[in-house]
Amino acid sequence: MIKKIYSTLSTFNTIELHEGLNILLADITQKSTVKDTRNGLGKTTFIEIIHFLYGSSCTNKSVFKMEQFKDEFFIMDLELNNNLYIVKRRGSESNFVYVECEEVSDLKKKYGMSGISNIKIKVTEWNEFLGEFLFNLNSRDELIKSNLKFRSLFPYFSRLSKDGGYLDSTKYFKTQNVHLTQIALSFLLGLDTKLAISYKHLEEKKKEITDLKKAIETDSYNKIMNDGINLDTEITILTAKISKSKNDLENFLVHPQYREIEIEANNYAQKISELSNQNFMDRQIISELMIASKSERNIEDFNLFELYNEVEIKLPDIVIKTYDESKLFHEQLVKNRKKYLQEELEQYNEIVIKRSQLINELSLEQSKKMTILNTHGALDQYSLLQSEMNELVSKLDMYQKQQHFLNMMREEAAKLKIEEQRLIIEINKSLEGHSRTKQHAILLVEEVSNCLYNSVAQLHIGQTKNGRYDIEMVSRNQNSTGINSMLIFCFDMMLIQMSKFLDRKMDMLIHDSSLFDPVDERQIAEALRFGKDKSIVAGFQYIVTLNSDDLPDSVRKEVASSILPVLLTDADESGCLFGVYY
Repeated sequence: MIKKIYSTLSTFNTIELHEGLNILLADITQKSTVKDTRNGLGKTTFIEIIHFLYGSSCTNKSVFKMEQFKDEFFIMDLELNNNLYIVKRRGSESNFVYVECEEVSDLKKKYGMSGISNIKIKVTEWNEFLGEFLFNLNSRDELIKSNLKFRSLFPYFSRLSKDGGYLDSTKYFKTQNVHLTQIALSFLLGLDTKLAISYKHLEEKKKEITDLKKAIETDSYNKIMNDGINLDTEITILTAKISKSKNDLENFLVHPQYREIEIEANNYAQKISELSNQNFMDRQIISELMIASKSERNIEDFNLFELYNEVEIKLPDIVIKTYDESKLFHEQLVKNRKKYLQEELEQYNEIVIKRSQLINELSLEQSKKMTILNTHGALDQYSLLQSEMNELVSKLDMYQKQQHFLNMMREEAAKLKIEEQRLIIEINKSLEGHSRTKQHAILLVEEVSNCLYNSVAQLHIGQTKNGRYDIEMVSRNQNSTGINSMLIFCFDMMLIQMSKFLDRKMDMLIHDSSLFDPVDERQIAEALRFGKDKSIVAGFQYIVTLNSDDLPDSVRKEVASSILPVLLTDADESGCLFGVYY
């Protein structure tokens, strides 16, 4: 229980608190006009001071870091387990908290600081102590410690309007993560929090897989998917190609003059081809010469006398003499031509024979060169083979990684489905096992709802279709003014009472005037009556900030003893919480 809020700031208006209902009012004066505002009087700042002293973060924009306030201590007298703790903190040392407490206090026992009157500890240490003391958080349980902290629970008992604390009954922060919400609520309701944590981890793993899929959607990956490539088949084929390439490279002999020899071999081939063509043409000529030689006939083959005898004509002597002379001339001519043809034939045969010999010699040299070429290779050929094999290896590596990743993804997705089904079953069993706790929370909400005017609020505790915890407040009376505020009121009243039911020491609930702004006057009156009575019966401190004109006349006398003596006013700056305008 908070006993007092004060400060080393001399103008600060000290707020003393007591058990049960405490109402801090902000009043309007005759000097005020309709344009004046009382939002700057300090009602909300008062709650922020409590958060500050309960270990909240302190940004550079915080009022506690303002130049005129950063060196001033804000102080809280806090009673925990019948021991008084004087807690001090200031903006200039926002990472530390000063605590004065008795020797037998739980804080000194935890940190072994007996004999030290004024303890200076880190805010994180202070929060850890508050978590253990107020909520029974086990700091030695790593799973709980890493997923559930004091500062993720305390705001349910002291909502801040600026954080969106009055928008949703199950959240104290506007953009609060659904899984963190269910973890916190499962703990506050006494359910199996570790199952909620496991479900959060499950969803995180699902998101990791989704993010990984997006990360690997490269052009090569998309080509594999779009072309329908069978990775097993491609890997098998590539492995065989690489094996052959390795073998080729191992047996590859590099000859330093490979290219010169290759040119010489090509020259030999070209020369042999030219000589062979020439021989072919000359053999054609030889063939023609042989035919021409055989076609030449002697004059004796033609008997002129026999021809005339056959026709019974006798040639004159002068004719016979002339014929004999012509025959001799012709025979000489034939002999000369045969001699010429024979000489030509011999010449061409000789040329062909010499060419053939040269061809044989060139062929032998070419063969030697080709033997070298067939058993060796050029360095650039080796480099090309090496480059081609490297490309194959790179492609194989890519395919193998893709295959490994896809196999891993399939395996992980299958595991997550199994884990999801297991959690669905486990959470269902756990809800059945915690039926007494669940029923108690539901009935507490029902009790609060029944005490409010025109309110039909209900607490639902179950599972979503996906299996996680589903804790929410609902109302069948959707048309009621301020229904959301009353859902929050019912929910918060349930939470503070569940704390005692679960043997926890959290015994304080704070509501800002923002909760009551949209609420019907009769509902405000009923809420204050319920808060006053229940806080006494259940043993918790209920702190409310209100604008004076929002306090219903119908309940003013009933809660008169709960109204704090300090009245924040806009009459002058001394009437605001800090006693000065800023």
